[in-house]
Amino acid sequence: MRWAPDVSLPVGLQRALCLALLLVWVLLLQACSAVRLAYSQVPQLAYWQLDRYLDLSDAQTDRVRSELDLLHQWHRSTMLPQHARLLQQVQQQLPATVTPDQACRIYDEVRIQLDAVWAQAEQQLLWLAPQLSPTQIRTLEVQQAQSNADWKKQWLDASPERMREQRYKQLLSRAETFYGTLDEPAREALRGYVARSAFDPQRSYAERLRRQKDLVGVLQSIAQDRSDHQRALGLLRGYRDRFNASPDLAYQRYAQRLVEEGCDAFARMHNAMTPAQRMQAVQSLKGYERDFWVLAAQ
Repeated sequence: MRWAPDVSLPVGLQRALCLALLLVWVLLLQACSAVRLAYSQVPQLAYWQLDRYLDLSDAQTDRVRSELDLLHQWHRSTMLPQHARLLQQVQQQLPATVTPDQACRIYDEVRIQLDAVWAQAEQQLLWLAPQLSPTQIRTLEVQQAQSNADWKKQWLDASPERMREQRYKQLLSRAETFYGTLDEPAREALRGYVARSAFDPQRSYAERLRRQKDLVGVLQSIAQDRSDHQRALGLLRGYRDRFNASPDLAYQRYAQRLVEEGCDAFARMHNAMTPAQRMQAVQSLKGYERDFWVLAAQ
């Protein structure tokens, strides 16, 4: 089973924290000049997400901001050079055709780096879990419910045809920002991936609910003995393990299939690109690599 994201920290914080690593990939969708500005805003974005989900107290806010600044400094000095070196490796592969296995190896490397971010964040923010009040845990549940309503509206309430069209348009937009306008062979490869995909909104939603319920239960259990930090750490790591490898073996197989499908789809689409489009992708990555080296040196 390939690595899955770790959310042993409260839901919502994970999204903001992973911005630091996902700048490598998500900001491929934006102008290169946006990278440095966006990176400087990561601690603030992380704080906003965490406060939104937990409604932090004044005392918690002060320490959270301090810890997020330290996490950001660590990421700048430790992880940005690793991200830049990974981009160098990818640049060397993109001018040629790629295999699904090569694509999955890149995916695995990204996840390994993300795991390092989670591990560091866990060390610096573990103190917060025992401090959460019952009211804050209820606030988390409310925010989860609101997020679930948005997810259902987008994926569960849509017809299968509309859902597939939504996925196609999203993926097309991302690919064209990276490669430029896609020719028909590449578009067909993308449409074929969406049409054949095993993505099942019902199954994904059920696992989403399981993870959320699991997290709330862990936080409630930690609250029963707030002084035992080793116990809290063990509970959070147990949750992380269950997130990375769901207790539902059928879901594990489903998740692995989605990863393999994605690797195959990327390879098919990339191989359908013209040499000029592949070089455009290389130049995009080169720009991010330069930005990461500059940021790491600051």
